[in-house]
Amino acid sequence: MSTPNPSEIWPDAWITVSRSALRHNFAALQRLLASTVPPPQIISVVKANGFGHGMGETARILEEAGADFFAVTTPLEALELRGAGVTTRILVFLPPLPEQLETLMNADCDLTLADESGFPALAEAARSKGKTVNVHLKVDTGMGRLGVLPAEALTLAQRLSGESSLHFAGIYTHFARALEKDEFATREQFRVFQTVLNQLEKAGIHPGLRHCANSAALVRFPEMRLDAVRPGTILYGQYPSAAVPRSLDLQETWRMSARVVSVRQVPAGSAIGYGGEFVTRRPTTLAVLPIGYADGFSVAPASASRGWRGLKALLRPQALRVTIQGRKAPVVGRIAMQICTVDVTDIPNVRVGDVVTILARRIMASPRLPRIYEERFP
Repeated sequence: MSTPNPSEIWPDAWITVSRSALRHNFAALQRLLASTVPPPQIISVVKANGFGHGMGETARILEEAGADFFAVTTPLEALELRGAGVTTRILVFLPPLPEQLETLMNADCDLTLADESGFPALAEAARSKGKTVNVHLKVDTGMGRLGVLPAEALTLAQRLSGESSLHFAGIYTHFARALEKDEFATREQFRVFQTVLNQLEKAGIHPGLRHCANSAALVRFPEMRLDAVRPGTILYGQYPSAAVPRSLDLQETWRMSARVVSVRQVPAGSAIGYGGEFVTRRPTTLAVLPIGYADGFSVAPASASRGWRGLKALLRPQALRVTIQGRKAPVVGRIAMQICTVDVTDIPNVRVGDVVTILARRIMASPRLPRIYEERFP
């Protein structure tokens, strides 16, 4: 008996990614940035499996669209991009561990220096390789996670600029509250970052690319675009929050789907799912879907959990729903690890094999679900 090949079987649950929508959103961003002279470089953020879209292919699509640069969080993500054939520059946000340095340098990654303690290993590894490594200095202006404190930034920048094996390729910070309506915290972080930049300029230090603006900031605060911007969410057709002006023509890029694997009739009084928490009140038609919390389903999209909508959902929880034959069907019973059940009593002629569209948070979507890349959604 031959060994079955999983790729020969059409999946029962999958994610479709629209190539044209990704290109469209990138072009929309380029048009927005054209109002800044000169336009900043675009550091496309493809962390977390390309925001759930599949990292390698998504990066290749954006690379063809004109991305100047990519950014990821972890070293493994950077190596995955290189393994996928991406040749564009890649910035790794996490400061590397000493044992990761050689591999990252061999992959020609731009590395982050976040504090004084990381400098010796970085410089020594570069010297031992006999090459010059691109380094971006991270400044903590208020996020409180990673980065040199502003009062210590000049000293570390001087060490970095004086090390011949390291190229001072950039300096950046990360905004903690750019998607909030109140602008004060973001403007204060930017003020602190500018103070650091002014100190470097007075000291005759040229830090390469200056970048701080994420998706929310690059739309809301044009003065914060500097030499480069770091879009993430907006590349994938979503605004970070209601506080961000809808000034871009964005298209949907991602769709989670599953096929009905069973349709069954149960009488009134039937308990459905683990714990028997849902009991039918009438004779009910159930459709069983091969998708569950291990796939990221049951985690509501961010747009449904923030602000007033999120408060209403907390006070009056609504059943999760899927779309089948263009109509909404409620999920009934607990969502299990890889299976859930929906009530399709009011939707006639639901059959095994019917395709169901499912709302879920993209980044939480399991990498095990195949990503199928189409020019446009079918």
